[in-house]
Amino acid sequence: MKKTILLFTFLFFVSCNKNEENLDTYSYTFKKNSTLKITSNDALYMKYGIVEKGENVVFEYRFDAHDDKEIADDEYSETIRFEIDANLNKFSYLNEELETSKVVFTKYCFCSFENDITKNVNPTGKISGKKTSKNQWEIDLDITFYGNENKKIKKTFKLK
Repeated sequence: MKKTILLFTFLFFVSCNKNEENLDTYSYTFKKNSTLKITSNDALYMKYGIVEKGENVVFEYRFDAHDDKEIADDEYSETIRFEIDANLNKFSYLNEELETSKVVFTKYCFCSFENDITKNVNPTGKISGKKTSKNQWEIDLDITFYGNENKKIKKTFKLK
């Protein structure tokens, strides 16, 4: 009897954990020979960063939420992109200096980003990084975007 109870308990926990599995994905990459072009729309406060061919290094954090196939329009992704001079081995940008890096946070979803003067502000905070190999950078980011959305990342970014 004890073995049966133990078996059912084990199966219960295994099945619960399987259903609660986190299917969200995160990536931390950088691309050489690139530049970042920031675009916007006068009707929206959200900014978009487009990676193009260039002479710099562009870093990208990307988050993709699990898409539940049974829920319409629940898709959600976000990116943080920024660029640095390709000749740097380390860097640190604080507040106004962030403009040098063109740092941009973008959400991709069925959301409203109507222009709001309180959100249409420059990012504040700090990004720093140190090259640890030709294929890796240690990045530490603590930035507030759009006046109230703080993002903190301390990760290894790998060459894409």
